[in-house]
Amino acid sequence: MAVNPNRKGNLETEFFTEYGEANRYQIQEVIGKGSYGVVGSAVDSHTGEKVAIKKIHDVFEHVSDATRILREIKLLRLLRHPDIVEIRHIMLPPSRREFKDIYVIFELMESDLHQVIKANDDLTPEHYQFFLYQLLRGLKYIHAANVFHRDLKPKNILANADCKLKICDFGLARVSFNDAPSAIFWTDYVATRWYRAPELCGSFFSKYTPAIDIWSIGCIFAEMLTGKPLFPGKNVVHQLDLMTDLLGTPPIETISRIRNEKARRYLGSMRRKPPVPFSQKFPNVDPLALHLLERLIAFDPKDRPTAKEALADPYFQGLSNVDREPSTQPISKLEFEFERRKLAKDDVRELIYREILEYHPQMLQEYLRGGDQISFMYPSGVDRFKRQFAHLEELYGKGEKGAPILRQNASLPRERVLQPKDDESTETIDEGANHGAESVALTLQCTTDRTENGSSGQSGTGKTSARSLQKSASISASKCIGVQSRETEHTDSIGEVHDDDMDALAQKVAALHA
Repeated sequence: MAVNPNRKGNLETEFFTEYGEANRYQIQEVIGKGSYGVVGSAVDSHTGEKVAIKKIHDVFEHVSDATRILREIKLLRLLRHPDIVEIRHIMLPPSRREFKDIYVIFELMESDLHQVIKANDDLTPEHYQFFLYQLLRGLKYIHAANVFHRDLKPKNILANADCKLKICDFGLARVSFNDAPSAIFWTDYVATRWYRAPELCGSFFSKYTPAIDIWSIGCIFAEMLTGKPLFPGKNVVHQLDLMTDLLGTPPIETISRIRNEKARRYLGSMRRKPPVPFSQKFPNVDPLALHLLERLIAFDPKDRPTAKEALADPYFQGLSNVDREPSTQPISKLEFEFERRKLAKDDVRELIYREILEYHPQMLQEYLRGGDQISFMYPSGVDRFKRQFAHLEELYGKGEKGAPILRQNASLPRERVLQPKDDESTETIDEGANHGAESVALTLQCTTDRTENGSSGQSGTGKTSARSLQKSASISASKCIGVQSRETEHTDSIGEVHDDDMDALAQKVAALHA
């Protein structure tokens, strides 16, 4: 495609200002590795904000993995909500038809709910309530878009010291269309067993519903209350045994709808088990919390509430407000038409490239006009990142700069929970209560410094102490969410309107412990 010399000059200037990304992100260190790639923390020099950059290497080695990545980046672009992790940017690859690696920039979160539960043995009823409220609020939005997450678990929920949670890892998520055959739709389901709904433990019900995610949320809520997984099954049969030990043997009408003959026969021949009273299983827990939990983990999916119905439960009285719980429209079939056909490697590459262009509006306009890549080489920044990541990976492998805890999950753009660099690091994790006062003092100081400097908890301009992320003040001292609202507003209308509302709610929770 011929380019007018004047037009080319203008384009070049624009691209070097808008797409000159090589100097925008200053990578600091590798913070985790997984089967899909490496995650590094970095500072956005334009905003001063700390971000996580995920390098996904050899994306197209397996078409199935590449399709999963395509699905996730597309869903995270379409699902914009304060309780869902946000992709800030995706680096422009140096070549449209030959690129192999992708660099995705996420907002940086301090930890995940798994680490929060593990490292904090003194969470309060207000924490439980506020955590569950955020999860159901995010799930209401996801389900309104006709999306099933399918892999909700504590490791897939990011957390900050101010008690804000965000749902992540949409690699197994699917968009539900009424005319999509469920048998084909769900064949690749491989989510973590412990949080898997009973109807997924042997294809129990002929039509899956969003209730599979509600079950997972219930299991996560129970884990918050007790500090340990509710149904840690060793296999499918053991999983069903644990479920029925607590919930009792399902009624005959429920068993009769089970599609899998072996599972139906197994449950039908099982000795009759009475349900265990939840007040006995979870002593000293708010009865309203237990009543909602019973609804969330009802064996029969038709007995579980929707996320919207759960938010209206009396447990959330004084906290729930429909104006702070946005909904959305179902996602268009056109966005996911690729799910209906067999894709070759080059097909997925082109679809991912098209998705990346959503973060490069000028390049997207050129693409939509039918133009190919412009004739000059624009600075994508990818080559520079390759060198930086290679250097930091080498340090990471040698254990230098305090090698962080490894992140095993494929789609977790999160910062690790830092360990103190002293001989007491093991004790801090296993016997964190002994160091609670020190941790609280350190984090309160850190929070004060950030507030005085006018920066948010994610800005990256303040230095967070190692121990403060291990047991944050807002959690271990029951000072839930005592921070100011974010300075940087996003263009997303939901985020703009509702982040301030959530901060007001946070201050309300914090006031309970003032």
